Amino acid sequence: MADSKQTELCTYLSAILLTGLLLNALVGWWWADPVAALIMVPIIVKEGVEGVRGETCCEDECGPREP
Repeated sequence: MADSKQTELCTYLSAILLTGLLLNALVGWWWADPVAALIMVPIIVKEGVEGVRGETCCEDECGPREP
């Protein structure tokens, strides 16, 4: 479960980065790459804070379930 969540997060971050780079390279929008980086900051901070707190992605889904 954790690996799939990590892969999903990395996919989103990679898509944002690739979009910024492509806009910079193909259209010449020099500001697209820095904007993409700024879009990624809240996502990275959220994940970092959760990691420091020891929160897991599957706190609700994992573990024993009551009948």
